[in-house]
Amino acid sequence: MSGPIPTAKTRLLSVNQTQSRVFTSILTGYNTPERHLYVIGLINNPLCRRCGEEEETSVHDLCECKALASFRHTYMDSFSWTQRMLEV
Repeated sequence: MSGPIPTAKTRLLSVNQTQSRVFTSILTGYNTPERHLYVIGLINNPLCRRCGEEEETSVHDLCECKALASFRHTYMDSFSWTQRMLEV
């Protein structure tokens, strides 16, 4: 990301505990997307639990998932992030 989003703090503090946990785990990489569970043999399908269209990865959740577009818009000022925005 290029810098802080001024209104993000207020909006992020307004989410419930479950939403906060999910968001934090995705951003930090301490999540278990379906793709990872599929690779280690715990499930039979790597598709996204929300949209069912693509493999569920952290990048998919943050940048591509259509089911999370409203969440990204509400809490992160963007309907879609790009993978480039996540690169450091």
